[in-house]
Amino acid sequence: MTQSFGGGRGRAPDAPDHGRIFTRSVRRDLTDLNRQYLELGLRGDPGADPLFAWSEEVRREIEAAAPTVLERMAACPFALFEICFPCGNPLPGADPGNELGRVEDRAQCGGQGAARTAACIAFTHGALFTAWRLADSAPLAARIAFALSPAAELELNDTCPTRIAWLANHPGVLRARWPRQPRFWERLRNAAQVDSSQSLQWAHCFGICLIDGERLGAHAEDH
Repeated sequence: MTQSFGGGRGRAPDAPDHGRIFTRSVRRDLTDLNRQYLELGLRGDPGADPLFAWSEEVRREIEAAAPTVLERMAACPFALFEICFPCGNPLPGADPGNELGRVEDRAQCGGQGAARTAACIAFTHGALFTAWRLADSAPLAARIAFALSPAAELELNDTCPTRIAWLANHPGVLRARWPRQPRFWERLRNAAQVDSSQSLQWAHCFGICLIDGERLGAHAEDH
């Protein structure tokens, strides 16, 4: 139902994983992205980057998690960050004709020093690339894992590797999911701390309900 992210675009998909929407490789890569995201957000002051715009209450919940707990928190059936494409429009101050060489664009990512900025850009590029590949090989899995809006899904289908590399330099393409929902993060951390499958499922269901609520709100604004 999906292919390994290491394969070429357009290759035949891997064999189904017991008929599930998420294969083992999809779950592995999504967990890896979530873990990177949480660990990166806890490295000092992230500055003004919207990717880590957690409220103090949310940050305390994440900071309270031991590494093993953080690993279990990361194993969600959805990304703990959201993709916000500019829907084909140029970003403020962007120059797509000089995509990869603009030092001022790279500096916008925020954080402490060049190493922090490089890590932020690398993560954004990896997340966008993963979503792009998954949208091509298993669109339903991509839709669920990244809670893609129809516009974002269309953008992924129409984009190219060069544009992904360009987008990775800009803050706001990835944003924190539920940065002011400490109840979700508290529930997720507690479930991961007691290492209870049932509690983790309830926390995941809570997150899915929040995603559905966001979608309903977006549809309401459109009408």
